[in-house]
Amino acid sequence: MKTTTDGKRYNTETCERLASFDHSNNGNYSGTSALYVAKDGVFLVKTTSNGQDLYLHDSLAICENPAAWLEGVELDDIEEERVIELGILEAV
Repeated sequence: MKTTTDGKRYNTETCERLASFDHSNNGNYSGTSALYVAKDGVFLVKTTSNGQDLYLHDSLAICENPAAWLEGVELDDIEEERVIELGILEAV
Protein backbone atom coordinates (compact mmCIF):
# COMPACT_ATOMS: atom_id res chain seq x y z
CA MET A 1 0.00 0.00 0.00
CA LYS A 2 1.28 3.49 -0.82
CA THR A 3 0.68 7.00 0.51
CA THR A 4 2.18 10.45 0.05
CA THR A 5 2.55 12.75 3.07
CA ASP A 6 4.32 16.11 3.12
CA GLY A 7 5.72 15.38 -0.32
CA LYS A 8 7.25 12.04 0.74
CA ARG A 9 6.05 8.76 -0.74
CA TYR A 10 5.78 5.69 1.48
CA ASN A 11 5.20 2.10 0.38
CA THR A 12 4.67 -0.78 2.81
CA GLU A 13 6.40 -3.12 0.37
CA THR A 14 9.69 -1.30 1.06
CA CYS A 15 9.08 -0.77 4.80
CA GLU A 16 9.78 -3.11 7.71
CA ARG A 17 6.69 -4.58 9.36
CA LEU A 18 7.15 -4.44 13.13
CA ALA A 19 3.89 -5.77 14.58
CA SER A 20 0.25 -6.37 13.74
CA PHE A 21 -3.05 -7.44 15.21
CA ASP A 22 -6.40 -8.61 13.90
CA HIS A 23 -9.60 -6.95 15.06
CA SER A 24 -13.33 -7.40 14.77
CA ASN A 25 -16.49 -5.63 15.85
CA ASN A 26 -19.41 -7.87 16.86
CA GLY A 27 -18.61 -10.18 13.97
CA ASN A 28 -19.67 -7.46 11.52
CA TYR A 29 -16.23 -6.12 10.70
CA SER A 30 -12.82 -7.69 10.57
CA GLY A 31 -9.46 -6.44 9.52
CA THR A 32 -5.81 -6.07 10.40
CA SER A 33 -3.72 -3.16 11.63
CA ALA A 34 0.06 -3.24 11.27
CA LEU A 35 2.90 -0.97 12.36
CA TYR A 36 5.72 -0.34 9.88
CA VAL A 37 8.93 1.67 9.92
CA ALA A 38 10.17 3.31 6.72
CA LYS A 39 13.83 3.57 5.74
CA ASP A 40 13.87 7.21 6.91
CA GLY A 41 12.61 6.19 10.40
CA VAL A 42 9.01 7.32 9.92
CA PHE A 43 6.44 5.00 11.52
CA LEU A 44 3.31 4.09 9.56
CA VAL A 45 0.10 2.25 10.39
CA LYS A 46 -1.62 0.21 7.70
CA THR A 47 -5.23 -0.80 8.34
CA THR A 48 -7.03 -3.23 6.08
CA SER A 49 -10.73 -4.00 6.12
CA ASN A 50 -12.87 -6.84 4.87
CA GLY A 51 -15.11 -4.15 3.41
CA GLN A 52 -18.14 -4.68 5.62
CA ASP A 53 -17.65 -1.52 7.67
CA LEU A 54 -18.83 1.68 6.02
CA TYR A 55 -16.61 3.84 8.23
CA LEU A 56 -13.31 1.95 8.17
CA HIS A 57 -11.45 1.21 4.98
CA ASP A 58 -7.94 0.33 3.86
CA SER A 59 -5.58 3.11 4.86
CA LEU A 60 -1.93 3.97 5.44
CA ALA A 61 -1.02 6.86 7.74
CA ILE A 62 1.94 8.22 9.67
CA CYS A 63 2.02 7.10 13.30
CA GLU A 64 3.26 9.87 15.60
CA ASN A 65 3.34 7.67 18.72
CA PRO A 66 4.26 4.04 17.96
CA ALA A 67 4.63 3.21 21.67
CA ALA A 68 1.00 4.15 22.28
CA TRP A 69 -0.08 2.19 19.19
CA LEU A 70 1.68 -0.90 20.57
CA GLU A 71 -0.16 -0.77 23.92
CA GLY A 72 -2.07 -4.01 24.33
CA VAL A 73 -0.56 -5.62 21.21
CA GLU A 74 0.92 -9.06 21.90
CA LEU A 75 4.42 -9.18 20.44
CA ASP A 76 6.39 -12.32 19.73
CA ASP A 77 10.05 -12.44 20.84
CA ILE A 78 11.41 -11.21 17.50
CA GLU A 79 8.94 -8.30 17.31
CA GLU A 80 9.65 -7.31 20.92
CA GLU A 81 13.41 -7.39 20.36
CA ARG A 82 13.10 -5.19 17.26
CA VAL A 83 10.86 -2.52 18.83
CA ILE A 84 13.25 -2.34 21.79
CA GLU A 85 16.18 -2.05 19.38
CA LEU A 86 14.41 0.86 17.64
CA GLY A 87 13.82 2.57 21.00
CA ILE A 88 10.02 2.37 20.79
CA LEU A 89 9.73 0.30 23.97
CA GLU A 90 12.14 -0.26 26.84
CA ALA A 91 13.40 -3.67 27.89
CA VAL A 92 11.76 -4.97 31.05
